[in-house]
Amino acid sequence: MPSVLADFTGRFSVAGSDRDGPVEGRILLGEERLVLAAGETDRETIPLTEVFDVASGNEAALIDPMAGTPLTVAYRNDSSRTTAVVAGGEATIEKFTTVLFKALLNGTAVRVKHPAKVGGRVLETAFVGGLLSLRSGGVVFDTEDGPVTVPLSSIVDFDRREESVDGRRRPVVAVAHVDSGQALTTVAATETSRELSLLGRYLRRTYEDVLASLRDLSLSERETETLAALYSTGDADVSLSSVVDADARTVKRILHALHEKGLVESGEHNPVLTAKGQIVVNQYLERVNE
Repeated sequence: MPSVLADFTGRFSVAGSDRDGPVEGRILLGEERLVLAAGETDRETIPLTEVFDVASGNEAALIDPMAGTPLTVAYRNDSSRTTAVVAGGEATIEKFTTVLFKALLNGTAVRVKHPAKVGGRVLETAFVGGLLSLRSGGVVFDTEDGPVTVPLSSIVDFDRREESVDGRRRPVVAVAHVDSGQALTTVAATETSRELSLLGRYLRRTYEDVLASLRDLSLSERETETLAALYSTGDADVSLSSVVDADARTVKRILHALHEKGLVESGEHNPVLTAKGQIVVNQYLERVNE
């Protein structure tokens, strides 16, 4: 293995192997392959070009649970598909997951449309070429027009769909994110569906954590109304008291509570929604429009 990106001791199991359950061994990640070694002659070699999914937890129905924090790697093995599950300490697996995604995605050719939307306004932005790179806490599209950065913590929604890219219908991932209180949408296409699926999986990691944290969030009706008002007014120099029908002292108290819950932050004129606050408003609007 020419260059080792990760090397640690953990446990692993491969679906369909002759091993009797999970075994302890070395997990080695290089620029081109992932090696799971139980011994000098007992190892599984997984070319990174054959990996099509990486998921937290044990997603393999045929693999028994194992101690530690598990990570499932799905890949093509000859003409079939199979899975391997590796497990280790939580911090180790978290770091390994990030390094693995970087090995899989860095340098991927992309076509990017940014911004495709600003707020609710759809723009006629053209797709431009670029290269994908995963940086600390975010995704960067290095395009012909300059870098487009999407912090993972700023993502409020995303979906996979088809769009016309350079005159041809292609699958894309559309990422809605927040920049200084402004809602933006970035659309990206890759050359293969495998690359697009891996990118979507990477983007989903932090987003799903935020959604999970919102399940235990309790908001009063007035707090929800204030979030919706901030969504409507943006960072415009508008008195929130007139929008939510409350005196200035009450509005200040509500905003303080929303800030404590991580839903608003300071803007140029008024507080603005954080990504977490934007997700709450999106869910509220979906309920209202049902």
